[in-house]
Amino acid sequence: MRNVYMVLFDWSTTDDAGVEVELFDTYQKAFDRFNAIIAQEKNPEMSWAADAFDEDGTERDGYIFDSETDGSKKHDLFWNLTDQDDWNIHDFLELRIMEVK
Repeated sequence: MRNVYMVLFDWSTTDDAGVEVELFDTYQKAFDRFNAIIAQEKNPEMSWAADAFDEDGTERDGYIFDSETDGSKKHDLFWNLTDQDDWNIHDFLELRIMEVK
């Protein structure tokens, strides 16, 4: 059996939504992409999600945030952010390790 590494990004705003799926042949490539998406989402010029964090990276009131982003043990990861006042506005990011038979 062999592993495939999937980065799944399910996002939604007030006027658009999407699901992006990318597959990688190594954990490191998937982990790098996972972190690149987080960096994009924290960029105020690129995403609403940047408003959810202060300058120290701490979550602001009005948002629900949960994450597991330590890839040192090569396991599934996630980075989830939701606007508490509008559940349709969200970022759900996952890195999944999947077996191919």
